[in-house]
Amino acid sequence: MRRLPLRVSLLFGAGLGRLIGLCAYGENARMAVRLRAALDTPPTPSACWADLGRRFVEFACAEKVAPTVEITTTAQARFAAAAAQNKGVLIATLHLGNWELMAAALSAHGIDFAAVGARPKHSPLHRWLGLTRATLGVNVLSPGGGAREAKVRLGEGGTLALFIDQATGERARPVRFFHAPAPTPTTYERLLALSDACPLLVWTARDPDGVHRVHAEDIPAAHRHRAPGGAPVEGPLDWLTGRAESLIRAYPTQWVWLHDRWRHHPGEKSTERGAPRRREAQARD
Repeated sequence: MRRLPLRVSLLFGAGLGRLIGLCAYGENARMAVRLRAALDTPPTPSACWADLGRRFVEFACAEKVAPTVEITTTAQARFAAAAAQNKGVLIATLHLGNWELMAAALSAHGIDFAAVGARPKHSPLHRWLGLTRATLGVNVLSPGGGAREAKVRLGEGGTLALFIDQATGERARPVRFFHAPAPTPTTYERLLALSDACPLLVWTARDPDGVHRVHAEDIPAAHRHRAPGGAPVEGPLDWLTGRAESLIRAYPTQWVWLHDRWRHHPGEKSTERGAPRRREAQARD
C-alpha cells in the first residue's frame, strides 16, 4: 500500500472501510442507532466507515501524510504561551479526525508531550501501532503507573495529553453529551486540581481541501475548576464535553461512533443510567 500513489491508497482505505462496515453487520447497526440518537441529520454509517478506513491508511502512510498536517498559527501561539508559563501544560483532546497524525505532527514540530493511552494490548495490530507511534516520536503512557508519571511530568513543567471523549472504566462522573449523560473519566479534572498546569483543548480534523489542521483553544478561566463538594457548577469536563459535541457535529464522519460513549461500567455511578438507552431505543423505532 505504501508503494501506491497516496491518492490511490486513500481511496483503497475508504473502500476497505465501507466493506468492513458491510461485513460487521452488528457493529454497523449499533453505529446507525447511535448516529440517529445523537444527530438530527446524521451521516450514513457507510460514510463513517469510509472515513475510518481512510484514517487507518493515512496513519499507515504516515511518512507521506504527517508532513502535510498543519498546526495553525493560533495553535502555535497558544502552545508557546502555555509553555512560557513553565507550570506544565495539560492537554485535553478527543478522537476526532486523525489524532494519530496530530500527535506525530506535534512531536515533529518540537512539542514534547506524553499522552495517556489505554491499557496496552498484545495483538499484532496493537504491537504495530506501538512501534509506529514510537517511530513517529509519540510517547504514550499507560493508565495506573502512567498516572504517577503524569503528575511528575506536570510538576516538572512538561506537557501531558488525555482523551476526554470515551468511557474507559476509570473513575468517572456523568456529563451530558448529545442530550444524554455519559460516564466521563475525571482524570483530567483531578490532574488539573492537583497541579497548576495550563489547560488547553487541542483537536484536529480533515478540512474539505483534504488537509489535517491542528487547533488549540484555551479553556475559559471560569471553567478551569469545579466548585468544592461537586456543586452544580460547570467544571472543565462540562465545558470540554460541550465543545467536543460541537466539533463532532461539525465533522460527524470523523468521530469514532463505534465506541459506545454512553456505556456504564460496573462501579460507575449515574443518576440517569437509563437515559442513553431510552434514547437509543427511541432511535430504533
